Amino acid sequence: MIEFLQNGMLNFAASYVMGGIGAGPEEFSYAAMAYASCAVLALSQQRRLTLALGPRRLLRLSMLSFAAGAVLCAQSHGPADFILGRAWQGFGAAAFFTGARVEVNRIAGPQRTLALVGFGQALLLGSAMGPLLGGWLLSVADWHWLCWGILPWTLMGWVAAGRFAERDETAYQAGHATPRALWWFAVAVLLLQFLIQQTPYNYFGRPDILLGLLAGLTLAVIVWLRRARPAGVGDMWRQLARRRYLLGLVYYFVCYTMVAANSYIMPLLVQQGLGFTVPTTGVLLSISFLAGLVCASIYALLLARGHVSTLKPVMVLGMMFLAGYGLLMSGLNGEATMGRIAAILLCNGAFMTVFIMAVAQGTFGAVEPGAFSHAYQTKNIIRQLALSSAVSVSTVFIQGRNALHYNRLIERFDAGGPWLADAVRQLRTALPAIDPQSAVGLLGAELSRQTLMLSCLEFYRLEMWVGLGMALILLMQKSFR
Repeated sequence: MIEFLQNGMLNFAASYVMGGIGAGPEEFSYAAMAYASCAVLALSQQRRLTLALGPRRLLRLSMLSFAAGAVLCAQSHGPADFILGRAWQGFGAAAFFTGARVEVNRIAGPQRTLALVGFGQALLLGSAMGPLLGGWLLSVADWHWLCWGILPWTLMGWVAAGRFAERDETAYQAGHATPRALWWFAVAVLLLQFLIQQTPYNYFGRPDILLGLLAGLTLAVIVWLRRARPAGVGDMWRQLARRRYLLGLVYYFVCYTMVAANSYIMPLLVQQGLGFTVPTTGVLLSISFLAGLVCASIYALLLARGHVSTLKPVMVLGMMFLAGYGLLMSGLNGEATMGRIAAILLCNGAFMTVFIMAVAQGTFGAVEPGAFSHAYQTKNIIRQLALSSAVSVSTVFIQGRNALHYNRLIERFDAGGPWLADAVRQLRTALPAIDPQSAVGLLGAELSRQTLMLSCLEFYRLEMWVGLGMALILLMQKSFR
């Protein structure tokens, strides 16, 4: 919950943070790259650290690292300080997700189901509270409190880890990457994250960047597979190199990519396209996650009563929720009300909860206890890469569609053209005090707004087809029944 809360606050208030540290979008995205890269590197060594320190001490030290990074971010006076703070937070946060999930997996019997529900609800609650708490802190203070405000939560996490986390490391098997393999893996991760980060800014000037992305990804995969050589790890890789687990990682990647893309595109449409305020946008963004929390509770109740016997229909239902969400969002216009948008966002919350819970059941159901931590840390590396990729791909998509729609719309408003003269005349009739130059400026702003709206609506139409296509694939596959 702590990690999702902090990231939710900073991502939602990115424009305020950029203004506070004097950074542009590209410099701010370096902070996201540093966070993801450090998290991936720390995840790759989680077993080694757990064996050396023990689960309890690792979690408590991770909390302290995360808090120290938050302090560095809060005291930042420029982009470099903020990037360093986020990198430090990435090192700390790496242990949260996998460490907490391994703790849940230690619980035996029927209580494990209840613990899994609590685990999922904590993630959704943190994601929902991020925009809400971030909007409130911005209204009563400044952006620094987005970082100071996480410290009480990390204190509670530090106390809870010391009180409840296990001391032993029975859930972790020996074996880790050699130093040379680790360095190669670090180079591969940093290369891949840098190219992902640069994609929105260099894609149109350098199309070959996609080849660089492919090279970085290939290098990361090769180096990661080489980790099977040390004693004890090869058996785990052979357990995980099964179709069901690998297919589950693909489904995880698709789900996290769509969730992150939705969290990026929806505020653009609602705030800049439809003109809603920042606090209202935060409330709407939180509705998806709160709806997901309710759906998680319902799904867990159905599981407990034995009403969910097969996974395929549930996963198809999740993708149909995604398709319905894309279809309904693509039909929005300037008259859309907050209530209508909130009702549509319920579909998004249902998609990410229903689909990911079913994927989790199918992916880890056949993983043996000794390989579980290894399986889950690999899944979390996929999560970090999906989150990084989603924002870059979404940015490239919006940039490309904006350029296309703007060029088409501007053709009607060339200087001296009848469309421009008529629009200026109508605007000056509605606002008699405005001069012609200001009227043209207002029309240009409206043109940009309309362009952004068209691009966002096209994204949602594409999302609808992604949902339908995935639903068809899920119906045809035989690994998840």
